[in-house]
Amino acid sequence: LEQIRQMVLDAGREIQRNSGVDSDTVEFGLELLAGKQGFLFKSGSVQAQIAITANTQTGLLAVERILETIELLGSKQYIPATEADRSIVRRLNRVAKIQQHDKTELQLAVARPGVVAPPRKAVFGEAAAATAWLIQAPVFQMEDMVLYGKLFELKDKDTDEDGDHGFWGELRRENGELWRIQFDHKDTKKAADLFRQQVSIRGTAKYYRIAAPKLIAEEIAVDKDRDYEAAFDELIGCDKAIYPGGLADALSDLRGDQ
Repeated sequence: LEQIRQMVLDAGREIQRNSGVDSDTVEFGLELLAGKQGFLFKSGSVQAQIAITANTQTGLLAVERILETIELLGSKQYIPATEADRSIVRRLNRVAKIQQHDKTELQLAVARPGVVAPPRKAVFGEAAAATAWLIQAPVFQMEDMVLYGKLFELKDKDTDEDGDHGFWGELRRENGELWRIQFDHKDTKKAADLFRQQVSIRGTAKYYRIAAPKLIAEEIAVDKDRDYEAAFDELIGCDKAIYPGGLADALSDLRGDQ
């Protein structure tokens, strides 16, 4: 139920934001109705009825967007286009883990008060769960990769990850690219000491369809200032006769001074 609540909030706030409304203050007053503690128990199933008591029109649009996502996942024809879409897929994957453990299946239905037509329904079954997992799974992995950038936003949890995976940071590279950095608990002090500094981090890189790339950190250190002239001299090696003056000669040549 918490994952469903969050899906409604994520989708609804994006709908409001696209309409020019301040999405950070939007709530939908989701309330459990009827039955003992809001639940109805039937043979082989548990049902929960949730009412949208605030911003109802946007809330209903958000629920219908979730239903549409589940339907498209079941037909294997879904590609998330917005951050809310990606959030729905991530949260459905968390639901799938519960379903797999408990051998259950989620069915969602939405009914509008005063509307005689049957409620719209969607079933999050095995086919939809498999597609959702395929979308969220890493698509490429590279060992022993080194990244350079400034370390920001150390935190205990990452919204794209489940379970205990150490702690997290955000690396902002000079080209504007953002990376999620997964640290081991043993590196807590080292990462905290390097917070907001230019660092080099070595580890295993993973790329995803619906999330920022991730580096599982193995080593972290201050990024030392590099001597580009010395590096150029080292790289040209046996061809030093071509540019006896080193980098200055090479740049002069490129500018057409000679």
